[in-house]
Amino acid sequence: MKTDWKTVIPWLLSIATIAIGIWQYADKQAQANRTPFLEKQLQLVFEASDTVATLATTIDETAWRTAHARFWTLYWGPLGIVENQAVVHCMVQAGRMIGGPGQQEAPKLPMSGLHATSLALAVASRELILDSWQVDLPPIENSNRVKPCKPGEDSGGAASN
Repeated sequence: MKTDWKTVIPWLLSIATIAIGIWQYADKQAQANRTPFLEKQLQLVFEASDTVATLATTIDETAWRTAHARFWTLYWGPLGIVENQAVVHCMVQAGRMIGGPGQQEAPKLPMSGLHATSLALAVASRELILDSWQVDLPPIENSNRVKPCKPGEDSGGAASN
């Protein structure tokens, strides 16, 4: 039996075109489903880093108390949905240093002992975001000097949560 290639080739091309279209649609839909999560992760991780930086650097007691309250809201709530282990370790370390949610008095400001943890959280947050969004950026110069947060470790802070 002789194959009529003039009939077979258009059918094969049509089937291949349909298969590629289905694959592209599924790929775009999977990315569209991830986008809201990634955007919320981006927002919360930036907010956590900003909050810890405020706790570490402000000399304004009102600003510190506001950041302290926001830190514990992020810690016990929304950040837990989107963080990875490196961010968790830094948040736990910062929490040990700033005192629990019921703390009445602000410590001596600025909390310079929190600077290293704040910077480590920023680096961990950057890595999480780059990985989540699949972005390939060169490492920050001298970021290897930033000591990552480790489980059960703190950088000399006062209170424990």
